Amino acid sequence: MWWSNGINTTGRWLFKVSLGWLTWELTGSPAWLGIVAFADTFPMVIMTIVAGAWADRFGSLRMMRLSQTLVVLGGLLTAILALTGSLNIYGIVILSVIVGTGEAITIPPRMSFIHHLVPRDDLSAAIALNSATYNLARFLGPALFGGLFQIVDLPVIIVFAAGMFLVFFVGLFFQKPEEREQAAERPTKIIHELIEGFRYAYTHTGIFFLLFLLSVTAMLIRPYLDLAPGIADQIFEMGAEGLSILLSATGLGAMIGGIWLARRGKTDGLTKVFTWSLLISALAMLLFLTSGNIWVGAILIGIVGMAIVAGSITSQTLIQNTVEQKVRGRIIGITAVLSWGLPAVGAAMMGWIAEFLGFSVTLAIGAGLTALLWLWGHNTGIRLAPTLENGAISEASKSSAEVRR
Repeated sequence: MWWSNGINTTGRWLFKVSLGWLTWELTGSPAWLGIVAFADTFPMVIMTIVAGAWADRFGSLRMMRLSQTLVVLGGLLTAILALTGSLNIYGIVILSVIVGTGEAITIPPRMSFIHHLVPRDDLSAAIALNSATYNLARFLGPALFGGLFQIVDLPVIIVFAAGMFLVFFVGLFFQKPEEREQAAERPTKIIHELIEGFRYAYTHTGIFFLLFLLSVTAMLIRPYLDLAPGIADQIFEMGAEGLSILLSATGLGAMIGGIWLARRGKTDGLTKVFTWSLLISALAMLLFLTSGNIWVGAILIGIVGMAIVAGSITSQTLIQNTVEQKVRGRIIGITAVLSWGLPAVGAAMMGWIAEFLGFSVTLAIGAGLTALLWLWGHNTGIRLAPTLENGAISEASKSSAEVRR
């Protein structure tokens, strides 16, 4: 499961970067970069939550097999159109929606399936290792793009990425289904289950706190990943090489953060790591925008990547440590929406603003707002740490109004 997913995720980043660069070549527009990023990631806002309920009802492995079929078919169709020279900007948007939808449905069952593979004592380390693998792929994907771009045409790179999707798809058929897939389907309606999941997330003081701050990072910091082709070209005056450097540095920094948390292994102190990650990412982003040098910028954007993944891993671990089993898939679905879906909204918004203000001013505003929100988050996190780190379910009945105070 681990190595096949790692290959798939590397291919996913290679695919994403390739389509991003093709978009920039075709349009030269920050707005179109935001639109393509939105098309790729926005399905997570809708489908991930539903997929969490489906995973709770039908089982994680079954859902992964079905959703990865969609990813593989979308990747192959993109590759065929690219090879025949028929892939235009509208085709890129449509195919990004298709592949993004398949990926969105995969995320909650894939994260839930970790519980089937490892004992509870190893859960924190397993989640961190999974995230470290994701971020290693985020480093390898752009780096592979930069290397392949020098020797083969862009359509060939897209074909290569689509082929990597097949590895994970085939690997899923070597996994044993979790016990839940053997149980009879529950008679309750999906809509009712979704409402129950949202109510649980909203009324659980600690989980609501984590989800709110995840939304901040997703909207105000993470969109730089989807705007990276324009950032490399306009801010640093470099093309595909600059794009590869920035995205590889981001992935490398994120991988380091993931490995550190995987080795750390324990939940004690994770709330503090989570809140400090907001401030570190905001300050590093501000310094990145004023660096003026691609290599200095690469170091700083690597710190941003490390802080973002630290926040993502710690929030996932704390949520899974606290949430009740019966709603785990749905809460993971909501978490995935905020972690991966909202950046699509942020990218579309920031891409549009950047048309008027430029990349530097737009990203600086987002980083500044994040730093201000950290002032509230830091103090609140200190108060909620015992609940989140000890997995106290009793806090679920408390109103989220306490957090807002």
